[in-house]
Amino acid sequence: MKIWYVLKWAYQALLAELHKLYDMILTGTFYLVAEAERLWIGINPETVSLDANNVQAAPLQVRFWAGEGSNKVAMPAYLTFRVESVVGSSVTKLFEDKPEAKVSSYDYTIPSDQYATANRISIYAYEDAGRTKEIDSKQVNIVAANPTPFPRPEPWSADLVYMNGEYLMHDDQEGEDEDVLYMWTSRVPGNTTTDPKTWIQNNPNSGLWTPYPYSTLLAGRIILGKFGMIDSAVFQNGYMISQQGVDANGNTTFDYRKFGTDAFSPNLMLNFMNGDIVGGSCDLSGNIRRGIVAYESGSFFQITAKSNNYVIKNSQAQNKVYLLFSTGAKSLGTELCIINGGSGVTTVSFFLENPFFLFKGKVYTYIKLNKPGDNIDLIYSPVLPSLSPGTGGAAFIIRNKSDFRAATDGVTLESI
Repeated sequence: MKIWYVLKWAYQALLAELHKLYDMILTGTFYLVAEAERLWIGINPETVSLDANNVQAAPLQVRFWAGEGSNKVAMPAYLTFRVESVVGSSVTKLFEDKPEAKVSSYDYTIPSDQYATANRISIYAYEDAGRTKEIDSKQVNIVAANPTPFPRPEPWSADLVYMNGEYLMHDDQEGEDEDVLYMWTSRVPGNTTTDPKTWIQNNPNSGLWTPYPYSTLLAGRIILGKFGMIDSAVFQNGYMISQQGVDANGNTTFDYRKFGTDAFSPNLMLNFMNGDIVGGSCDLSGNIRRGIVAYESGSFFQITAKSNNYVIKNSQAQNKVYLLFSTGAKSLGTELCIINGGSGVTTVSFFLENPFFLFKGKVYTYIKLNKPGDNIDLIYSPVLPSLSPGTGGAAFIIRNKSDFRAATDGVTLESI
C-alpha cells in the first residue's frame, strides 16, 4: 500500500510540473520581425558617355529589380525618366517620359541633334500611377568628350552647319583692335541666324559661339588642339601635312581631321620621326642622298644621307668593295661616289652575282678603280628589265663619261 501512495505522489508532482510548463508556454510572448524585400533601380553603364558631337557611346539601360544578388528578379513599377541640365543649384528639365503602365525596363539614347547642354539623367520608381509613393531613385551623370579644334576656311554663312570645335576668323573691322576667332561650342551641330559676333551681342548667354581674341591664342591656329596650323601646313602627331588632299575616290577634300585613313591623303606629307616625304608631284634638282650599306675588307659601313662620298683608304693591293641595297622603291634615286684613296686597285661590285652596273646601254658586273683619285659616280635608278634581267629592272647607272672605258671581256669597267 505504501508503494502505491509513493507512486501516486510522484505522479501528482510530475503532473504539477507539466501544468507549470504548459502555463509558461501559453503565457510567453513571441516577437516576429519581417524584413521588407529590397526594391531598387539598376543602370548600365554607370555613366553616359557622349562624343564631342553628342553621339552616345551606348544606350542607357534602366532595370527595376526586387531582391539581391543572384536572387534578384525583374519587377514592374511606374517609372519617370528625365534628361536635365544642371548648373550649380539650378536644374532645367530638357526631356521627361512617364510610361502610363508599369514597366520593369527602360532603354534610352540621347538624340544627337537635341539636348546639347544635358549633363544628368534622373530616374524615379513609384508604387502608384500618380507618382506619389516613391520606391527608389537614381541619377546618372553625362560626360562628353572635348572637341578637336578645326578651322573652317570659308567666311560665315547662315546656310553652313558647324560642328563642336570648328572655328572661323572674323576680319578686323574699323574700330576693332584685333581679329577674333569664333568657335562653335555646342555638342549639337548647327548654326545661328546671324553671324557669330552679332549673335553673341544679342544672345550673350546662349553658349553657341565662343569668341577668342587672336593675340590671346598666339596667332590663333597654332595652339588650337592637335591640328596646329601655320599658313597652309597642318601639324599632327609628328607629321606636317597639307590642308588639301584627296579622299578614297580621288576627290579633293579639305577634311584633314581624317588624316590616317583612306578618307584623307594629303597632297604633301612630311614624317618628322623617320624623314619620309610623300608628295603628289615632286620637281627635284641636285643630288638625292640615301643611306647605302657597303662591305669592304671584312667590315660593314653605312653611307649616310649627310655624306654620300666614300673614300677607300686602305693600302692593300686589291681593295674590294661590295654594295648592298634594297630593290624596293625607297632605294631608287640613291646617289653615291666611291673614291680610290689607297695605293692599290679598288674593285667595286654588287654583293650578289647579278649584272647591275649600267654604262652607255650595257650592263657590267664590277668596276675597277686603278689608281688613287679614281672615282665612280653612281645613281640607283629603274631601267628596262631587258637591260638588266637579273636585277628586277633596276641598276646602278654610271654617270662618269670620258674617264671610263669598257674592258674587252665586256664584264668589267676600268677608269682611264
